[in-house]
Amino acid sequence: MIKISNLEGYDSDKIVPYKEAIKIIRGFKFRGKKVGLCHGAFDLLHPGHVRHFESARKLCDVLFVSITKDKFVSLRKGSNRPVYTDRIRAYMSAAVRFVDYVVITDFRTGVEAITALKPDFYIKGPDFADKMTAGIIAERNAIKSAGGKIVYTSDPKFSTTEVVEYISRNPERKSLLVILDRDGTLIEDKGFLGRNSEWKTDIKLKNDVIEFILFLQSNYNTSKMVITNQSGVARWYFDCKTVEEINKHLDELMRKHGVSIDNWQYCPYVDSKYTNSKKEEIKFNPLFVKDNTKRKPNAEMVNDGLEAIGRKLDDFDIVIVLGDKDEDMKLAENLNARFISVSNKSFEDIAEEFSNG
Repeated sequence: MIKISNLEGYDSDKIVPYKEAIKIIRGFKFRGKKVGLCHGAFDLLHPGHVRHFESARKLCDVLFVSITKDKFVSLRKGSNRPVYTDRIRAYMSAAVRFVDYVVITDFRTGVEAITALKPDFYIKGPDFADKMTAGIIAERNAIKSAGGKIVYTSDPKFSTTEVVEYISRNPERKSLLVILDRDGTLIEDKGFLGRNSEWKTDIKLKNDVIEFILFLQSNYNTSKMVITNQSGVARWYFDCKTVEEINKHLDELMRKHGVSIDNWQYCPYVDSKYTNSKKEEIKFNPLFVKDNTKRKPNAEMVNDGLEAIGRKLDDFDIVIVLGDKDEDMKLAENLNARFISVSNKSFEDIAEEFSNG
C-alpha cells in the first residue's frame, strides 16, 4: 500500500465523520431532498469511478460516497490492495465535483453503511443488476429495510482490479488500430439514420461494444477510427451536412463514455453498377453516383483516416475491424486485419473472441 507520511493537505470539507454524516443526511431528508449513496473501495480513481459518480448524482439531490477502510479492502482483495490508504482514497473521491460528501466506513460490507446512513437510494453499477450473490442480496434487503431502494447506473464496466493486473503483467503496451463501423456496431442500426429530422431520438448506443473499446484502451495504446458507408445521401434521404452533424454528435456521446475517436470517415457515394441494377426501384442523386467509390470494403477511407492522424498501417502491432456486415469482414480481409463481428454479442463474447484470436 502506498502511504504518505505527511497527510497535510489531503483533506477536504466534503470528508465528514460518520456521526456527522448521519445528521447531515437526516437534515437533507427532512427538507425533502433525495440522498444517494455509492459505497466501495474506489481505489486508483479512474474514469469508470468518475462516470459512476456523475451518473449517480443525476439520480439524487445529494450524493454521499462511503469509502471502505483499508483492512476490509485487504481482506477482500488481497494484501496488495488497496493501493492507496482510505484517507487518500477519500480525498480523491471528494475532489470529484459530482460528489457532495465522503465518509470512511469502519465496516466490512455496505450493509452496515446503508443501515447507519439510511439513504433514499443505494446506487450500484449495471453489472450488479442481475447478480444474486449473498453480498448484493444483503445490500438489497438493507436498503429496503432502511426505507430506500437500490438503483443502477447504465455505465460501462471499468475495473480497478483489471487495471492493476494489467500494469503488473504488461510493462510495455502494444499499439492497436481499431476500425469501427457505425450503424449496427457503435449504435443500433435504425436504417438510414438522419432520414428522420429528429434523428437524435433514434440513437441507441451499443454499450457492450463501448465496454469492449474501454477494455482495449486499458490494455493497449489505441487509435480508433469510424468508417461508414452513407448511401442515404445518394438516395436523397439526407445530405452530407446531416451525416457530419450525426458524426459530431456521436463523437461527443462517445467522449462522455470515455472513448475518443481519432477520425471519422464516410462515403456518400454509390457505384454506378449498383445504381443501374436498382434504377427501377430507387431514384439516386446523380451527383453522388460514380464508377468507382471509396465505399467499404474498399480500404481507401481507412487510408484517408490514417493520413489524417499522421499514421501508417505498419505503425500498429495489431489491427482489428469491428463490424456487423459482410462489407466489414471484407474490409478486414483487404487490410489483412482481424475481423470481429459484434452482431448479437455481449461484451464477454466480443472480448473472448478477441482474446482467442
